[in-house]
Amino acid sequence: MWRRGKPVNNEQTFAAALTRLETVVQELEGGEVGLEEALALFEEGVRLISFCNEKLEEAEGKIKLLLQENNTIKLQDWGEGEQK
Repeated sequence: MWRRGKPVNNEQTFAAALTRLETVVQELEGGEVGLEEALALFEEGVRLISFCNEKLEEAEGKIKLLLQENNTIKLQDWGEGEQK
């Protein structure tokens, strides 16, 4: 559950935050809110985006690639094997 753009607890899920963000965007795009409410919604949206970005970065850090090299399995952090 979200209150004023902040998660009620640290267990807030990415999906719940994304759903709330979609609602905020719809309310803003609807154009039927006053200036102060629009600003509050915008601030909430920014916090939600930040929260979602943090969750995505956490997930990216946890992703592991299994590479099979010489009949062995090697765990590698996501992105380490990418060539530039």
